[in-house]
Amino acid sequence: MKNLFCFLLIICSYAHADLASKLSNYVGYTIIKVGNITGWQDDNGKKGDSFEGCEYGRRLFIDYTLQVTCSTYRYHYAYRPQAVFLSNQSRIIMILDDDEYDVR
Repeated sequence: MKNLFCFLLIICSYAHADLASKLSNYVGYTIIKVGNITGWQDDNGKKGDSFEGCEYGRRLFIDYTLQVTCSTYRYHYAYRPQAVFLSNQSRIIMILDDDEYDVR
């Protein structure tokens, strides 16, 4: 039992070290919003109610009331995922799962 506890403690320590390493990229940023992506719309009028990643210029609707525009491209599918928005006064980023997106 003692060996299992030590093993779990080592795993937890690595998980915390990994989180600390990831968070160190965001020193100086402030969390400005946490919300669910409730839809999107492209410039050509195509839209949806799930998250299908970012396309340049795609508008994402957050909690139905806020919108941001993607400045990066990355595919990621999820139905109404929760995202965290961070700002350092010159840049806004959206964190969703382990992915980072530039938005404006």
